[in-house]
Amino acid sequence: TVAANAADVTISGATDWHYISYDNSSDTAGTNGTYFDHDFDMDVAFTNTTDSGLSLKMAFGVSESGVDDGYFSIAGDFGTVKMINNSGGLMGGAIAETVADDVTKLTIGLANKHDESNAESSDSGVQYTLPTMGGLSLAAEYRDGGVADKADTTAYMATYNTDIAEGATLKLNYGATTTKNTQSSATDGKEGTSTGFTVAMSDIAISGSRHTYADNANSYDYTTDIVNVSYTGIDGITLAAFTKSGEDGLESSYDYSATAASVTYTIATGLTTSLTTTDAEVTDGGTKTEDSSMVLNIKAAF
Repeated sequence: TVAANAADVTISGATDWHYISYDNSSDTAGTNGTYFDHDFDMDVAFTNTTDSGLSLKMAFGVSESGVDDGYFSIAGDFGTVKMINNSGGLMGGAIAETVADDVTKLTIGLANKHDESNAESSDSGVQYTLPTMGGLSLAAEYRDGGVADKADTTAYMATYNTDIAEGATLKLNYGATTTKNTQSSATDGKEGTSTGFTVAMSDIAISGSRHTYADNANSYDYTTDIVNVSYTGIDGITLAAFTKSGEDGLESSYDYSATAASVTYTIATGLTTSLTTTDAEVTDGGTKTEDSSMVLNIKAAF
């Protein structure tokens, strides 16, 4: 009890309620329509500083589907070493999409298939981040596929932040990730890259990025471009929009695109409501699949 009380403990949480109106042209069984979705998340963190100046942190998160992430980190003058357990990886935050909700998911997987985050493993592993030097941050990650699986994942990320004018900042990032084949005879390994920038000026932020995602079997080689903009100049209101488009370099008749826009209103501290619209389409071999959604969201953070 004494040892536990010596650590700083923080508990935070959020609840997310959605009313979704959804239409997918590929659904033929009458499943289009409206539905409710309710998510929640709670994060607990224990932090302590040793006599030698090391900062220790243990954290885990719980959602409606159970424990969804966790890590233990040791930080000092050498940087930060983080032991991760199914936590978000280095590449997961490389895509800038500031709309309130991007819940549209085509049956063939537009929303969660053509980006670099799928090139990452969800296995446990370790991350190392060097101390920031002149605005440059370098990090590396390794995840082990397991005793009976060769699908280990390595990832690297470089991020550079600088002031480009009074009240304006520039962020540049480049990341790469590789997942090996599951077995010596398999060709199911994957690799991805992300290159992007963000310019923030007063109430406006604009970002652009390119992401690649390919497999060792040469069955797909996706390239996705994203442009994102957000505006917070209206008191209590955030406006945001993005466009996403790309193609499969191994199939000339395959391309995809998505657009989304949202308006978010802050009702009170920690309480927001938003309305988001999303449209997406995929053309595959001359066949076009489209979907669209309208999402009403109420979110509370504690």
